[in-house]
Amino acid sequence: MKKIIYFAALLAMPAMAQQTNVATLEDTNVAFNEQNYWNGGMIGEPEEGDWGEDVYHCPWQSGLVSGVVNFCDMYGYTWWGGIALSQSTSTEFVVLDDQYNNIVGGGANGSQTFGVIYGDDSKLDINVDGGALVNSIYVCNSAYTHNNFTKTTGSYDTEFTADGDHFYLDIVGTCADGTEKTVVVKMAEFADEELTYLEGWTRVDLSSLGNDVVSLTFNFDCNKPMVATYACIDDIEIITGTEGMADFENLQLADESYWNGTDETGSFVSGGFLFENGYQDYGGYPYCYGFFYTNRTATTYTGDAVQEQYNSAVGHGAEDSKTYATYNLNLFDNPKGVVVLGEPRVISGCYLTNNAYAYLSMKNGENYTKQFGQGDWFKLTITGKDANGEATGSVDFYLADLRSDNEADHYILDEWRWCDLTSLGAVSRLDFNMSSTDNGDWGMNTPAYFCMDNLGGEQPVTTGMSRNSINFCQDQDVYDLQGRRISDAGRSTFNAKRLIIVRQADGTVRKVLVK
Repeated sequence: MKKIIYFAALLAMPAMAQQTNVATLEDTNVAFNEQNYWNGGMIGEPEEGDWGEDVYHCPWQSGLVSGVVNFCDMYGYTWWGGIALSQSTSTEFVVLDDQYNNIVGGGANGSQTFGVIYGDDSKLDINVDGGALVNSIYVCNSAYTHNNFTKTTGSYDTEFTADGDHFYLDIVGTCADGTEKTVVVKMAEFADEELTYLEGWTRVDLSSLGNDVVSLTFNFDCNKPMVATYACIDDIEIITGTEGMADFENLQLADESYWNGTDETGSFVSGGFLFENGYQDYGGYPYCYGFFYTNRTATTYTGDAVQEQYNSAVGHGAEDSKTYATYNLNLFDNPKGVVVLGEPRVISGCYLTNNAYAYLSMKNGENYTKQFGQGDWFKLTITGKDANGEATGSVDFYLADLRSDNEADHYILDEWRWCDLTSLGAVSRLDFNMSSTDNGDWGMNTPAYFCMDNLGGEQPVTTGMSRNSINFCQDQDVYDLQGRRISDAGRSTFNAKRLIIVRQADGTVRKVLVK
């Protein structure tokens, strides 16, 4: 009898690294005046001809840089327009120098320095060859503008009092090919006899602008002509290397927390992928669906869906990482998926596992779901779409499978397992559906959740396996170390121990020492 010795090593190739660069505005080479602002003091000497015909527009001021962001075309000789810097902690507007104040009294995320936009066509450039993904920017109302639409002081007709009164910031992204896309930020709006406005620093998702943005331009839209056109910005997040895998480690979270989309940004980005999210408020109960990201380590579900729907059955990300994604399916209102940024491409695959809610529901049963037994299954179907929205194929992945007559083959997944997606071909989008043997009058009873990590990463090559994990009765290819295909593990030109390579039907590759 041949003796098989199992190794315990795990090998994986690294994916292309993703880099995140945040323009914090804390790293510029300017000297603030005693009022804690800088509105255009010269950076270096202007070259001949840079003054142009209009002293109110000075291109040579484009030397202000933070991270990979270049703030350009900003300042004039006796007048400024564009983006100033401020370290003011005041939140009031009384005199003109207060135009550099915001309603928070400091920068985003507790920082000291922030930018102050004044006037249309203010612009910044992204200093990355071919452009980059501008993932997000923080925005805040200036004290001056807030003073206007709330009519705190002054005599101008600026107070927002009627439906339709509004103050919007249009952020226009210009891509490498010259195309433009716009994200509109509602800085203030009067509707249904109520004034609402951004009361603090707010993160604005700009990932929809594309992954080859070369510049951002800021414009204002207001129905009140006398409202001062100011806004404040900070912490511009730039992501490069967008062909890399989505490991979600670029997303900032406090320990044991999650992001679920209640900020209504609608998506987040990791690697070269945009993950869609939906949010609805049903009478004060927030319902979130699509993708979330989380670093919660609990594997419990006790009935607190608000908190525990973000737990996994594992308690950490794939390969012992910290952050992972959780998905909640909503078939009734615009199901959410994954958008491939840039050109369509073949996606290697991802790690998948059960959400704790679904896992414990199948394992134990609860009020409206049954305990899984012989013949039951819970399946995720991933469908690829091309640039025209046409399906390229589908992959089924069983999160639970108790169909076999052999009870030893049954499982409800509580570990990360690789799902190969290469059979979908080059795709622009991934859509998700779920099905189960536990169904009722209103559809599937099994909680429609799963967890994902390392989308677009490298498929692991393992040399370790459980004793029953290799079955030579199933479809597989067996090779020797010289790459010669052999029909089975027992065939050899030598009656001696040797190392063979087995590629299983599920795509995994294993090294096995046979005696």
